[in-house]
Amino acid sequence: MNNRKKLIFFTNPDPAIRPEQIEQAYHFANIASIAGLEAEVRLAGDAVKVALANTIPEGHILNEKVADGPNAKYDITF
Repeated sequence: MNNRKKLIFFTNPDPAIRPEQIEQAYHFANIASIAGLEAEVRLAGDAVKVALANTIPEGHILNEKVADGPNAKYDITF
């Protein structure tokens, strides 16, 4: 019997105001996937604005993580 679980990193802050919390969810999901665990970043509330252009402050690392989302080894859900 397989008892593997999925790690879900749930986040909901507005990325224009507090992008760091969303970036941490992406970071930990990436670390989990590197370790071979199934992971997901689940965006809710204002965090879904991360998908909109020009929401995240220019130069913030979260811009790279969002742009690389389709290539991520973890799920990203809204």
